[in-house]
Amino acid sequence: MGDVKVLVGKDGWLFLQNDTNRVIEQNNGSLKLTERELKKWLRILESRFAVLKNRGIKYYFLIAPNKESIYPEYLPDDYKISDDRVVYQLINTCKPYNLPLYFPVDVLKLYKTEYQMYPLADTHWNGIGAFIAYEYVMNIIQKDFTTKILDWEEIQFADGETLLDLGSKLTPPQTSIFSWGVVKQPRAQIIYENNSSGYTKIALNKNTSLPTAIVFHDSFINSVIPFIIESFSKTYLIHSPCIDYDLLEKIKPDVVISEMVERFLIKPPVDN
Repeated sequence: MGDVKVLVGKDGWLFLQNDTNRVIEQNNGSLKLTERELKKWLRILESRFAVLKNRGIKYYFLIAPNKESIYPEYLPDDYKISDDRVVYQLINTCKPYNLPLYFPVDVLKLYKTEYQMYPLADTHWNGIGAFIAYEYVMNIIQKDFTTKILDWEEIQFADGETLLDLGSKLTPPQTSIFSWGVVKQPRAQIIYENNSSGYTKIALNKNTSLPTAIVFHDSFINSVIPFIIESFSKTYLIHSPCIDYDLLEKIKPDVVISEMVERFLIKPPVDN
């Protein structure tokens, strides 16, 4: 393997390897969260749910599945996916404490025969996978709030050949088809974007009756943004695994969402 970051699977599918999160070891179950790390996660999540509930804010934790979790059939034959890997360690640890973590792996798998939801040459989901995850989490949020959930008919999906994160690591680089999702008649738009450290976006919706939200996220949210900003009157998107409680006090949102890809769970965050 060496330092090569790309694992070549079957039928042209590419996967991540030799990354700082050691995704292969996580997936096969040889790298797990220690008891100390699980307790740290538990303290963090208990604190988040308790503090936000005390402030009248609903909290939702969304875990984006690794590409390998959705398409294991394209991995090399000797690559195993454990049912006791990090994501399930964390979910099972949190269950007795009534700390719900939302992991749409089964929902995404249901659509596999109908749609391709991750590109061949990227670690992230595409617009279709993002939309399915969006509908999944918004259906959960709608149990607590009156909000708008986009339908499939309201989205235009388009395919394009582009250079993506895994394909760019190959020599020569390998392009891949990526499916984008665009809202046909958008009511929300990004009004602020900070391209420096603490990357932040703010979106406003013409429908001011909807709840407000702050989303703390990683790069998996990028393809979800066109959809999720349609469901809130004002959406703050903060590229961070941590919760900024000072920001919550200032903005006073109705909803806080944390989105984190499965492989990042190996490192518990540190909130302020």
